Parts: sequence; C-alpha cells; structure tokens
Amino acid sequence: MDRLTPNQRRAIRDGLILAGLLFNLVLIVFWVPKLDLWIDARAWWTLNLQDLYSGGEQSTSAIAFRYAPVIAWLMVPLSWLSWPQLIAVYLALSLAAVGILGRRNALVLLVAFPPILLELLNGNIHIFMALAIWAGFRWPSAWAFILLTKVTPGVGLLWFAARREWRSLAIALGTTAGIVVIGVLIAPDVWREWIRSLAIAGQVDRPVSIPPLVVRLPAAAAVAWWAGRTDRAWLVPVACVIGMPILWLQSTAILTACFPLWWERPRWRREEAAASPVLLAAGSS
Repeated sequence: MDRLTPNQRRAIRDGLILAGLLFNLVLIVFWVPKLDLWIDARAWWTLNLQDLYSGGEQSTSAIAFRYAPVIAWLMVPLSWLSWPQLIAVYLALSLAAVGILGRRNALVLLVAFPPILLELLNGNIHIFMALAIWAGFRWPSAWAFILLTKVTPGVGLLWFAARREWRSLAIALGTTAGIVVIGVLIAPDVWREWIRSLAIAGQVDRPVSIPPLVVRLPAAAAVAWWAGRTDRAWLVPVACVIGMPILWLQSTAILTACFPLWWERPRWRREEAAASPVLLAAGSS
C-alpha cells in the first residue's frame, strides 16, 4: 500500500467501503429475516456452573460452552439478566470494542466491514478477541483471554518469540498459567472437564468444508512467525483467524484488529523502536 499513490489508495479504500456497504445491505434485507439471531450468546444465558460442559461434545450445539471455567465464572452475571438485557449488554460492549479499535473510523468499520455486522448478529466473542489481540501488543497479559477462550488462536504469541521479546511472551504465558493454577486449586474437577470437552469436541466432524485445524495451525504459526520477523503486526490477527479451532465466516471479525495495527505499524518496527527509548518501552510492555 505504501507504494501506491494517494489517489490509488483512495480508490481502493472507497471501493472496499462501497463493497462492504452493499454486502451489509444484502445481509440486512435478505439474510437477517432467516437468521437465528445471537445464537451463540445462548451459551452464556444458560450457564450452569454445576454442569458446564455437557453440551460441549457436539460442535454444532448452539448452547455448547467451551471456554475455561474462569470465563464462565466471569459470565455468570449474564445468566441473571433477561434475554433482551443480555443482548443489550452484549451489543453495548461490542460497539465499545469497535469504537476502541476503529477510533475515528469506527462508524465506517461498523457499516462497511461485514464481519463486524455478522458478529453482532451472531453473538460470539470475536470482536472481544480482536480487542484482546490489539491490547496484547501493549499489555501481553491480555493474551490470557485468547488462551482461555478459543485456545488455538494463541498461536499469535509466536510474534513475540520471532522477535525474541521473551519478557512479553513470559508475561502472556505466565498470566495465563497463574489464572489456571488458581482456578484448578478452586475447582480441579471442572478444569478437567473443560480439557475433556475440548478433546471430544476436537474429534467431531466439522459442518464446514474447510481444512482441519491440524492443517491450518502450522500455517497460522508460519504467518505469526513471519509477521514478527518482518514487523507486520497487522498479520497477527490473520494468523489467529487461520488458527481458530472452528472457522466460521463471523470468525473473521477478529480481523478488526488489523486496522489499528496497520495504522500503528511504525510503532512495531524494531529499528524505529531501537532508535526511540519511548517506542522500545511501549513495544516490550
């Protein structure tokens, strides 16, 4: 993109915005009446701490809860709400996340980047994952959210390994390990059930004709490693999407993190960080 003229970049930008607007218009007019709205959010509304993972053995179950027990403990208040209240909270938090990621372009992303609308209608955590990935470059402990929810997108941590930013990698993994240790001490049986449910769900045939995780995960690792070696932070969300345990169209909402990471790309160039103590401190924090 840096090699294009301003007019060329503007033409590409405007064309993509128009295409996104048209897609979202078709989605709203033709698909929304047929969609089962906020289907994934049902797993939060029907949380049962006494039997968290009974529905997790079927990958197509709408109420299957597969996140770590600590995430369930944090989500318990959502089960106290009425369904309209839960959706209102979910949409408010999601829009706030889009606002943080999109900044002054948040409205454009909302109306013209189709994965966001798909995610808002589906009711999953992909926008929050995008926020955690973006935040994880500054505060590596944010990666604990990725590792304790979808797990395998944590392959994005290879960014730190590729750049030999061992302190940041240790913070990310150490924070996650600390949470797990405390959680296991509180309720060991529930954590064993989580691991078992993940293992069983991983053996269920996927309803979408895409390469299996065993094929995608090495590709995701390669993308994350290359991103780190070439200072392309905006590619890390791409690696995380490729490394999703189950890849749906709305999973691409994680790519929302690509936008702020692209805008901030000078921040993640090692030669510039090395020349500036301020940038170096920010990049390693």
